[in-house]
Amino acid sequence: MTTEPSIKTRGEVSFALAKVAKLHRHRADELLSRVGLYVGQEMLLDVLWTEGEMTQTELANRLAIQPATLTVALKRLEKAGHVVRSRDPEDKRISRVQSSSKSKDLREGVMLAWSRLEYDTVQNLSEAEQKMLSILLTKVSDGFSNE
Repeated sequence: MTTEPSIKTRGEVSFALAKVAKLHRHRADELLSRVGLYVGQEMLLDVLWTEGEMTQTELANRLAIQPATLTVALKRLEKAGHVVRSRDPEDKRISRVQSSSKSKDLREGVMLAWSRLEYDTVQNLSEAEQKMLSILLTKVSDGFSNE
């Protein structure tokens, strides 16, 4: 057995977080695949469902993703009939995005998947621990935002 340090000993919290993130994403993928979506697509649709039509730039900013990443996701969703893209009538350089009526049929399934994901995520935590975890994860996220 070696005495060399491991990444786990150099970053115990980061190691645990990476492990949880991988498990969480895998479970989200399982649940969302049942409604025909890939992880991340539900967040994009949720923004459109709750906030309505917007430009691709606004949507990329709202999701905090690169425009190129958004374009790939939109192509998939558009091909499946879940979003509609159109040119802005006043500025043809601007592309507008809205959810389709077909996508609205997915909404209940997405909400059920996220409810199940939440349950699976926090099932071993008390209500107080759940609140604390949410607070701590927000602080961690904010720390990355300040860079």
